[in-house]
Amino acid sequence: MGGGEDKMVSPEWLKKTELFDTLEESQLNALLSNSSVKSYSQGETIFQQGEDAKRLYILIQGAVDLTVKAQEQIDFMTSKIEREGAVFGTASLMEPFRYNVSAICLKPSKVLVIDASFIQKMMEEDPKMGMEMMKKLASIYFNRLNDLRSGVSNLFKFFKIKTP
Repeated sequence: MGGGEDKMVSPEWLKKTELFDTLEESQLNALLSNSSVKSYSQGETIFQQGEDAKRLYILIQGAVDLTVKAQEQIDFMTSKIEREGAVFGTASLMEPFRYNVSAICLKPSKVLVIDASFIQKMMEEDPKMGMEMMKKLASIYFNRLNDLRSGVSNLFKFFKIKTP
């Protein structure tokens, strides 16, 4: 086994991720006990748009493309997840608990997979923690929306230049 290259997923590592930095060590340990590390190959689909959202994902290494299917065959890339500790599959924490994008690996990737029902239970039992996490989720969505808007804006500028 290649043990040396495996990144250890510890409470300290989890605390550095974009969603869980306000949690206490006991909460981080509880999350880790309800999670697993999974490896995916390039081109593999982690989840598809429209599926029931039962898991939250945190990138350990690799890159994941989040796409929205529009009409039949057209996929629009909405976000590229490539920063260690970046969270995706956030629809698992919000009604209607369905993935609103598909997640496809751009290269071999390793992710932490967390049972979303456990996170929801933690948020209900500790409303202050739940509120902090929902604020973080809102911020993540807002930042991704702004990235998408700037990408669409640049696309229109590109086509404006190309048309007579």
